[in-house]
Amino acid sequence: MASDAVDKELHTSLLVLPVPKSEDAFEFNQLKLVEKPDSPLNSNCLPDTLEDCEGFLKNLPLKQPNVDQRNPQTIADMINILTDPDATEVFERAIEDQRNQQHKSDECPPPQNNECNIFDYHSSDVMIEQLTTSKEYASHIKLCCNFGWAVRPGCISLYNKDGKTYAVSEGRWMLVPLRGNWIRDCWNINVNQDIIQPVGSQVLIVRVLADEVGLVMEQGTEILLDVGTHVYNSGTVHLRLKHKYADSEFFSHGPYNYVRVQRGKLAKVWAEVTSSSDGMSSLVPRLLKEGEHYIKSILFKYVGSVDASDQYINHGSVHVISVPKGHVAKVFHDQKARLLGEGIHTIESLQFEYVGMDSIISSPCIKHGTITIFKVTKGEVALAWNKNKPLFIDQPGMYEFDSVDFRFVRLDDSAARLICLGSKKIIQVYTGEVGITYKQGELCILDNGRHDIDSNTHTFECFLSTKQRSIRLFTLNANDRMNNQSQQGNEKDKGASCRKTGTLYDESIDFIICETKDLVKIGMRADVFYSITDPEKCIRNIDVAELDDLVRETAVATLTNIIRSTALNQIAQSEHISALDSGKCNLNKEPLGSQELTLATGNEKRSGFKKSEEFKSAHPPVQNKPSAPSAPMFFEKAHDLFMNKLHDDFKQRYGVDIVNIRIESFKIMDSELAYQISKQALTTAQVENELANLDGQSLILTQKERTTAEVQNINATAEASALKTKLDAENQRKIEAAQAEAEALKIARRAKAEAESETIVAKARAEAKAAEAEAEAMKIATKAEADAVLMKADAEAKAISMKAAAESERAQVLSRTELGQQECLLGIYSDMVKQSNSGVEKIVYMDSSVNRQSPFALGCLDNLNRDLHSLSQMGIASKGLECIGEVNQSLDE
Repeated sequence: MASDAVDKELHTSLLVLPVPKSEDAFEFNQLKLVEKPDSPLNSNCLPDTLEDCEGFLKNLPLKQPNVDQRNPQTIADMINILTDPDATEVFERAIEDQRNQQHKSDECPPPQNNECNIFDYHSSDVMIEQLTTSKEYASHIKLCCNFGWAVRPGCISLYNKDGKTYAVSEGRWMLVPLRGNWIRDCWNINVNQDIIQPVGSQVLIVRVLADEVGLVMEQGTEILLDVGTHVYNSGTVHLRLKHKYADSEFFSHGPYNYVRVQRGKLAKVWAEVTSSSDGMSSLVPRLLKEGEHYIKSILFKYVGSVDASDQYINHGSVHVISVPKGHVAKVFHDQKARLLGEGIHTIESLQFEYVGMDSIISSPCIKHGTITIFKVTKGEVALAWNKNKPLFIDQPGMYEFDSVDFRFVRLDDSAARLICLGSKKIIQVYTGEVGITYKQGELCILDNGRHDIDSNTHTFECFLSTKQRSIRLFTLNANDRMNNQSQQGNEKDKGASCRKTGTLYDESIDFIICETKDLVKIGMRADVFYSITDPEKCIRNIDVAELDDLVRETAVATLTNIIRSTALNQIAQSEHISALDSGKCNLNKEPLGSQELTLATGNEKRSGFKKSEEFKSAHPPVQNKPSAPSAPMFFEKAHDLFMNKLHDDFKQRYGVDIVNIRIESFKIMDSELAYQISKQALTTAQVENELANLDGQSLILTQKERTTAEVQNINATAEASALKTKLDAENQRKIEAAQAEAEALKIARRAKAEAESETIVAKARAEAKAAEAEAEAMKIATKAEADAVLMKADAEAKAISMKAAAESERAQVLSRTELGQQECLLGIYSDMVKQSNSGVEKIVYMDSSVNRQSPFALGCLDNLNRDLHSLSQMGIASKGLECIGEVNQSLDE
């Protein structure tokens, strides 16, 4: 329903709704009522120079210097030349002719620096001619001796002749008698000065430094002097001043005007412009850009300079507005409201007014004349009047109106409980409350949810909470009650909660003052909990704003009657202040926990029972049980009586549910009685404290002994740990030292082994080389020896063969006779005896007759004869000789 109404209003008004690409991004460039810099109403082509103005100059007409500052002789010569009144005109005509010739030869304008060629001694015929002429009229003569007037270097001296002033430079000079005389105080004038104007002469010398311009008046005509030295000798030239370009942004000299605009600045000036249509001239405002500007006009006026970055620059009918991004400028142009968007807007109009700048991003709404632009974000609702009707807009986007019938009011949070404009209302009722409205005077209760109302006869009153709440019970006098009602009436706000925020009272006296059955005045602190179950019944029967007072006063009266029917000893017999739920009421109540009885006398408070912490530890909270105790305590009885009297009555009559009552504490208001009770309580407390102190001392002694034993145990453990740590550290140090020593020894042995191995390898290599050489030598020697042995063996073999042959032949010869046989046998035997006795070192004599059969017996002739006889007897002696011969022959071979 709300969206249909919004669409209907949008179609009947001048509303433009750009659709954003996302929920948080708006296309500001799509706003149709915000003009861009290229708008046809802007004058973006306004000139920012003086080119179309009357008297525009590309450069200042600076007069060039006529002498050389570095040469004082040129200064003296120029003074002498200018004694002729026609010399100045001659130079000016020569300069003009030179300009015209250069202009004809080249389309470009000639540079002004060429004018100095006119004053050149070597290249200028005019200068040479004028110099020759001036010498004819001079009366000074230069001397080569030590006579005459001496002029120091860098100086000049002046003298008069026929009323004219002449000058001489460095040297000695003499004047022709009766024709000239030296001017007093004009001797040796140093030319290294910016301005020289001697008294008693017509000479004026002006030196213009770099970044300066000289301003002089020559016969009433303004002249601008360029950098250099300028000499005058007419008496009609007056120096106004020398101006530095860097000293100011503007200076003028007669019709000549110079404007220097710094970077980032704009100059405000007035200049004469001639219309091309009707030829009429008028002064117009101009904003000049950065740079140097020159003009020759007596109507030119310089106003000042402004920063080009200023948001608004105004000069006459010229207006420049710089709008930063996200902003709009509010202006009135031709009595019509305009909004200028991002960029630089240049407008020339006499009917123009700049109002100010506003941010599209930070400002929720921009109002200017009949134009209204506002932004609705997600979670907001725009409230406005359109054609005298309330309009709610909750769709996110940018909205713009240009209508006299539209008026923006405000932006509200869409989560607000009440949004109201005129007859249109949006009411949001939360859970745990209801909304109270009146439709044509009839009560209408709104349940939780969103309610859209568009009716003049359906009004909203307030919100009424149905949640449980508590109020403190205390006694108010008549004056306090009247003051509370008046203050609550002033603070009541339509649309806020109908309930009071709470009655104003002093928290230090929030007790119900009542008397017991035995007329003892006591004060009791208690709270009552209640909630509204039937809002319609409650509103129809009582004033909702007075509900808290009604519940409080009724509860105070009821509790006072209960206390008045109870004695003090019945109230003080229980330390446990709680109330159990009675089956009759069937209420949801909780045990209220343990409390203490507080007795007060004046400003003192003494406890007559145990502290709450001790009591809680000794008496745990009572739990709800199905069966109540046979003899209920006073606070349980008071709770039940209170609930029985008020619960059903309030619920049936007012639709209010009295849920529970909580009694926190009470105190005796009679100070003397309280003092007596407190004395008894103090005595009891002292006895209990002494018992507690004895128990505490016992515990302290036990704890001290236990602590001492633990300290000793800890010290022993610490010493053992320290000793273990020390031994571990010592062992670790020894192990590390041994490891280091072993590592060093290992490294040394490895180094020694490597050195020895290298030595052995080197030695082996040397021995190998020597062995190779020796082997080669042995090989050669062995080969030679082998050859010698072979030769010797061959010779011996041949000799043996020859000897064997000779012996063989001899044996054959001897064997043929018996004597020969015997001789051969004897020879063999003798050889045998020699060979057997070779190597004998000691000889032991033994009787041969005793030891004849011993193998150690020496051979002798007797044995030989025996052997020979035996052999001959056996017949084998000859054969034996033959065999021996064969053996010898084989051996020889």
